[in-house]
Formats: sequence, C-alpha cells, structure tokens
Amino acid sequence: MRDWFWRRTAVMVLIGTSVCATLCAAEPASAPAAPVVAGYYQLKNAGKTDPAVLGELLIGELNCAACHSAEHAQRIDFKGAPDLGNAGARLTPQYIRGFLSSPHATKPGTTMPDLMHGADAAARKTDVENLTHYLVSRGGPIAPAAEEGNNMLMERGQALFESIGCVACHAPENAGTLKVPAVPLPKMASKTTVDRLADFLMDPSKVRPAGRMPSLHLVKDEATAIAVYLLRDQLDNPELVGAPPARTHGVRYSYYEEPIFESCKLEELDRLKPKSVGKANSFHLNLPGRRNERFGVKYEGAIAVAKEGKYTFFIHSDDGSRLYLDGKQLIDNDGVHAPAQKSASVDLTIGDHPMTVCYYQAAGGAELTVDWEGPGVRRQHVPTAVLYNFGGMPMIPLGNGKFSVDPDKAAAGEKVFRGAGCIACHALPGVQHAASPGKSLLSLNPDAPHGCLGDQIAAAAPNYDLSPDQKLAIKAALKKGNELDKPREAREQATHLLAEMNCYACHQRDGIGGPAPDREKYFVMSGVFDMGDEGRLPPRLSGVGEKLKATAIDQIVFEGKLHVRPVLATCMPRFSRDRLSGLAQSLASADGPADDVSPKFSEISAHDGRQLAGTKGLGCVNCHGVGDARSLGMPAPNLSTASERLRPAWFHKLLANPLAINPGTRMPAFWDKGDVTFKTVAGGTSNGQIDALWNYVSLGKSMPLPAGLAPTGGYELVPTDEPIVHRTFMADVGPRAIAVGFPEMLHVAFDANTVRLAKAWRGRFFDARGMWDGRGGQALAPLGTDVINLPAGPSFAVLASNDAPWPLPRANERNLGGRFKGYALDKQDRPIFRYVLNDITIEEQPLPELKTGGAALIRKFHLTDKQPPQGLYFLAASGGKIDVKSPGEWIVDARLTVHISADAAAKAVVRDAAGTKQLLVPVEFKNGEASFDVEMNW
Repeated sequence: MRDWFWRRTAVMVLIGTSVCATLCAAEPASAPAAPVVAGYYQLKNAGKTDPAVLGELLIGELNCAACHSAEHAQRIDFKGAPDLGNAGARLTPQYIRGFLSSPHATKPGTTMPDLMHGADAAARKTDVENLTHYLVSRGGPIAPAAEEGNNMLMERGQALFESIGCVACHAPENAGTLKVPAVPLPKMASKTTVDRLADFLMDPSKVRPAGRMPSLHLVKDEATAIAVYLLRDQLDNPELVGAPPARTHGVRYSYYEEPIFESCKLEELDRLKPKSVGKANSFHLNLPGRRNERFGVKYEGAIAVAKEGKYTFFIHSDDGSRLYLDGKQLIDNDGVHAPAQKSASVDLTIGDHPMTVCYYQAAGGAELTVDWEGPGVRRQHVPTAVLYNFGGMPMIPLGNGKFSVDPDKAAAGEKVFRGAGCIACHALPGVQHAASPGKSLLSLNPDAPHGCLGDQIAAAAPNYDLSPDQKLAIKAALKKGNELDKPREAREQATHLLAEMNCYACHQRDGIGGPAPDREKYFVMSGVFDMGDEGRLPPRLSGVGEKLKATAIDQIVFEGKLHVRPVLATCMPRFSRDRLSGLAQSLASADGPADDVSPKFSEISAHDGRQLAGTKGLGCVNCHGVGDARSLGMPAPNLSTASERLRPAWFHKLLANPLAINPGTRMPAFWDKGDVTFKTVAGGTSNGQIDALWNYVSLGKSMPLPAGLAPTGGYELVPTDEPIVHRTFMADVGPRAIAVGFPEMLHVAFDANTVRLAKAWRGRFFDARGMWDGRGGQALAPLGTDVINLPAGPSFAVLASNDAPWPLPRANERNLGGRFKGYALDKQDRPIFRYVLNDITIEEQPLPELKTGGAALIRKFHLTDKQPPQGLYFLAASGGKIDVKSPGEWIVDARLTVHISADAAAKAVVRDAAGTKQLLVPVEFKNGEASFDVEMNW
C-alpha cells in the first residue's frame, strides 16, 4: 500500500504544479537543473536574507502543501496549480505524455518534482497513458492553428520578447550562464499552437489563476508575433512539406513608411519594402507601431460572396485610397484630401474574389472605412466573417500525429486523477476538492536521510533535484516550527511578495534585485532621449511606500494605470490582485511615510505654481508635459498625474534635493543652498514655491497649461488664458449646444433646446472638427474625462404638487425649460445664460473653482419675477441613489457631491421618481427675487 500511495501521489504532484507551466519556448538544457525560483536567487545573491526566510519562499513556490497540511504555517504563501479544466484544448497529446513521463528532462529547472523516479516502469507508463487520454478529453484534442507565421513576424516577436520585459525573467536567445537563472522555458514547438499560446500571453491568469506570470498588456498582434517567435521551430516542421496554403479569416497588411510617397497605387506600393507585415481582422488603421503621418498600407485578401448579384463597394478615406477587386481597380479615391467617399458597383458570382485595398496618409486626420451592400447584405463595414487571406506558413506542432481519445483509457485516467489526489491541486468542474493526505509541515523531520531533503532520496519520496543550498534553506525554515505561523512584519512581507512575484527582476529595492548586468542591455527606451538610466531602467522601489500613495500602487500594479514612463520600452506588467493584495499597505507601513498633510490650498498659490512650471518660471515643461500637451524636450513623467500618484511630503523632499532622493537624476536642484531665483513668486521662499507647485499639480486634469506648452493643434479648442464659448452640435446634448471651456480645465455644455445645463467635464475641452469636416453637423463628445451628465429634463419646472412628475422632453421639442434668451459675458469673458420660464427671468452662470484634486463646478442662479408662481422647483440632481452627506450636501451614486447654499438647502428634498431618485429644491422669492448657489464636485 505504501508504494501504491506514493506512486499515485507522484502522479498527483506531477500534474499539480506544471502540466500547464509557462507556455514559452527555449531549448532545454542537457542536464537536469535545480528548481528555478527566481525570487529565491534574487534574495540569495544579495546576501541579506536569513536562510530560513529563503526556505519559506521555496516551500511556498514548490507547493509543498500539495502533500503536507499547512494549517499552522500562515507565513507560507503556497503557489496554486494551473487550471486543467480545458487542458486538452491548449496542450498537445505528445507534450502531455512527454511531460508526465519525465518532467525534469522536458523542462529543466521546473518546480515539478519527479515522484515516479523509482516507480515500476510498466505501471508508470500505463498511468501516464491513461492520464494523457483523460486530460486530452478535457476540451481536446487541440484544434489546428488558424494563425500562420513568417520570418518578419518571427523577427518582430523576438524584438518584442527582448524589449517589453520577457527577458527580465526568461532567458534571451543564446544567453549563456546567467547570474539569476532564467525561469525555465521548455521547448514548446511540440507543446501547443500559435493561437493557444497567443491567448495565454494575452491573459495568463485564465490558465494559471495562482501563477506568477503577469499580463504585459499585449494586443492580439503582439501576442501572435511573440508566439510565432517562441514556436519558430514549427516553421521548419517536416510535416509542412506539401501542405496547402492556409485559408484564414481577415486580411494581410503591409505597412510602409519610407521613402515618402504621395500615391497609393498598387504598383507604387509594390516597389517599396514594408516596415512590417501582419494580419488585421478588417480594413482599419489600428495597426501596431503605426505613426500618425506619411505612411501607406496595403491590405490583401479575398471576399467570400454567398449570393450572386450586383454589389456596391464604398471607400471613405483621409487621405487617399484605392480598391481592387478580381485583379482590377474598382475605386480610385487617391490623393491628398479631406475625408471623402467614393463608390462603385460590380456583378459578382458566388465564391472567393481577390480583394486589395491601398491607403496613403500624408498629414492631418487618418481615416479609412470600406463598406459594401448587395443581395441580402445591407450597407455595412465589410465584416471579418467574409474576409479571407491565403498563403503564409502553417504552424503545426512538432511530433503532431493523429490522436483519438480512448474512452476506456480516459475513464481509467479519471480514476487515477481522482484517486491519486490530483484534485488537491487542480479545480475541475464537478469534482470535489480533496484534502492533503500527508503529514503536516510542522511535524516533518527535515533531517530524515531518505526524505525529499535527504542525500539519498527514497524511491517513494519526491525528487525535486534540489541544490544543496536549497535543501539547507528549506530545513532552516522547517526547524523554526511554530514560528511559521507568526505573521510577518511589514518590511518582511513586502520583501517576500516582491520576491514571490519576481518584481526584483526589474526593480531594485534596498540593495536587492534590479536588472542584472547580463540582462541590462535589454532594457531600452522606445525613442532616443538623453535621459540616462533614469529613462531606460525601471524605477527603484527603495522607499516607494513613502513616495507613492497606496491607491496609486494599486492602480499601477493591478489596473495598468498611472504609468508615467512612456518611452521605457519595458512594460510594467499587470498582476492579479489575489496574489499581491497586501503589497501597497505593506510598502506604506514598511517605509513609514512622513507627515503626509498637503500644503494649504489657494487659487493664488496654484497660479504661482503654474507660473513656476512654465518657461517664464523654472521651466519644468522642458521635460514634463501637462495633460495631453507634450513637454518641450525629453518625456519625463506627466505632471497631471503627480498628485494622484505622489505623497506631498515626498514631492517636497524631491524638489528640495533631487539628487538625494534619486541619485543620477537629470532633474536640477532649483533652490541650491536656499537660493531663490523668483523672489516675488509664492513668498519668495523655497518652501512657498514648492508648496505652490504642489497646489498647481494637485489640480490634476484641471491643470491649465503653463507658459511654453501649446495646444495639440488641428481643430481642438484649448482655453489657455481665457474662456472659449463654442456653439456646436454635441452628442447627448443636441444640435443647439453651447460648449464653454475654462482655463481651469473644467468645462460645461448648455442645451439651448431643452434649456438646461446638460454636461460638465474636466481635462481636454472640445474638437471643432464636427462643424468643419465633410458637410459638418457631426455630434461629437467632449475630449476630456471625468464627465458628468446632468438630469435630462429642464433645470426648473412648476409642479402642481410635490409628487408631480418632472417634465421630460419629447423628440424635437424645444423650450421645455423656458425661452432661451442668449448669454452675456462678465469681465472675465465667462458666460451668464439667460432664459425665461413663464414670466420668471432666470440667469445661470457656471463657474469653475479651483480645489485640490481639480476644479469644482459652481452654478450661480438669480431669478426675478414680480409675481412668482407657487410650486417652482429646481432639479439639482438625479440618480439611482442619493444620500445625505452633511447638512446641505448630498452624494449622488457614490460619485457626485452636490452642495446647495444654506437658505435653499433647508427645504431641499429627495424623492422617488419612476425608479430613480431626484434632489428637488423649492425656490422661494423675496421681494420678487431669488438667488442660490449649487456646488458640484466629482
């Protein structure tokens, strides 16, 4: 029974940690290697970590809890197993069989133990074969690849693999001996297909929810290119000899940049060498690596016609385009021009018709759409479903052969899977999780001579091929006994988490990690800038808990937001929140942020900060951009997110002495030895000026552009020093919209049809292109973010009773909220809207008020009527939920704060109205007048 238990457990653990290991490709070494836990080597090489702490990391990463209970070892974070629920759809039968038979030979350095090293060969072979059939039955056999490869795609994949961050953990090609061993990448040409590998690379957590591989924010084209590179041996697969060309959905494209050309004739493009090639699902310009001007694209494929008849094709472009069908030019829309459309009709038979679309972009807007209509087809963009491309090199896994699941073997494999306890690691639908059968970790004898840590491992014990130093570390951890149940202090926990997820591969913290010399050359910038290592290498994490707000760390690590180094080619990954949920708090507690109180805010101080940031001040804009306006020189972090990311105390320390905080930085010390250049700004002191700069950046998306930065150009309207009032068509507002842009980067839109303030937003203002392109009249949305929509009905209404419904506009109805009487401008050119409801004259002025975090919207109202009516109400807000925050202040949908001036707020009510909540303010007149203010913040 003992031998049978260990043989069954061997299969369990064998599957439990690595059947769905990292789907990447590199030649395995000729000899087995010790398990590679990258974070262990990072800590060990630094020489600062106690061996017992190293052992804790190994116990977790080797998933010892698969065999041993760990109810009193909360310090250990066990690495879970991959999801085998759909294993057969991802993995080839030959790979599953090979890996189950000999994990260390298939993947040297794997954390998978060999538990069958002493088992009977015949029984092992039978179990492996049955398990292979069972796992293949889970969604398999794997489908043939729909994607193909070519040398240019392979080269692009290699360039991405070596630049975006893959080589921080994995070995680059021909790397030799590395200081920190690479996370093993088995030879994958026999393991999977391009399609499945690309799917994995785009979202590793789907296959490995407890794994360490993060998302690198890849789009499909990038993931496919990397997959082609990693599976490049499939391009030379002997099985490809005599294989027919692949027929797959979509079109092939060739992208051109040089030399400069001014036509998209097919013969002109064919004389050029493309900069890149790839596949697109349709005719669009969302191509990887595309620049904004002076480029051309050729799309090639075939369109599948299901019904014979006359078809009309439409091509709309800015600048030139041509459409070729069945080898002949059908539409010529070439030349440098504004958006324009041309069409042509042709009779087509059932079947595939070769189709080529050529496009050329000179400058300005870049647009391309291709539509069609015909028998049974209404006009629409030509869809992916009818587009095909032919040729390319099919990619077939090596050793691929016919495989049919044997139901009897699969049933036997399921019994092994259940009976051996594989389910202790792997969750499968309909299969109950099993408890670990072995002794608890705390009761083990780490010095047992024939155990998995012994010098002579018994045939029934697991063989990890542990190195001597790894064995010593694990023994040291196990000998701590009950201390394994003691929670870590914050600094210990931060170090452990960073090692566990191998963050040290890119980042240095407290002398540990950072790009090793043998990998450092792969950390590059995407452009040529004189920024030194500060612009090339990922930032150091020493003291990062004092530097970054916890909310910012969460957004950076888990949400892929607040990335501020756009020219760093290496990508900051996105990790699973489940794996690193306590990282931000651990870093904050470990680094002990100093007094984090922001300086007192005032508009004068923020104005001084704006002056200091511009070219008439300290010249921060020479390196830093603001909002969507780029810097004048190198692309240092954008100032608009500074207050969202940084703690104010750290910001003050950085500006006071940049080199002390960030050694090697290009940032100058503006107040060296206390000297102040601008003695009349912000009190003429360094502290006052640093506070002013913080108050300026604290406006975030409401930061007005400082001197030196210009609008992006084109049709975009940018209120720099004075408001802009723009009458236009606007989406969700109407054809009589009046958009008002304020320099404080808070903007509003007034609906002169319904007569109401309809929308407010922060950031960029508005694009006037809709009034000028083509025939005009395009209803565009605001350019900025943080948009709020005000209630759809009028702002004021006379109600017959307190529970009477609020009036809502019908289609094409005008003047529901009164008769619009235009607007006047105050001394600062800010509009005051005037309208008359019944005999009530209403003046409404929307104004921005600068505050930390961005501008608030102040709505000032003044109403006059000699005989005011009874039952006049103002609709302040509506939403799914409205709660009282404080007297006179309400929270709408947990986002918008509405504050109403005291007299008006006293009688405001929240009522139910057709499934929503409404905040109503009764309007009371005194001597024929009424005035009140409403502040809105979000």
